[in-house]
Amino acid sequence: MKLAVTFVTLFFALIAALWIAFVRAPPPHEVCQRKADILRAEAGGEHGEAVDNLLDQYRLGCRKQAEALLQLRGKLVYARHAKCVMAARTLADAERCG
Repeated sequence: MKLAVTFVTLFFALIAALWIAFVRAPPPHEVCQRKADILRAEAGGEHGEAVDNLLDQYRLGCRKQAEALLQLRGKLVYARHAKCVMAARTLADAERCG
């Protein structure tokens, strides 16, 4: 009986570790906020109202695209994409994460 309980416990611990390592990812709004932050940093000192409006539109489009990726391709593909974007330093790197 103790052996079965130990086996089941180890099995669930392994599943949890795999979930955290491969499937757990930031939600679409955080990924898009990261892209917008990179874009704002690359824009330099030009932070007028027009740039803010453009960033809002960019975030909205990005979020729709990320949610579509999550629904159409699945959690594993989305998680790989999201982790890549969060690690990106430039917008070009983030766009290559596709």
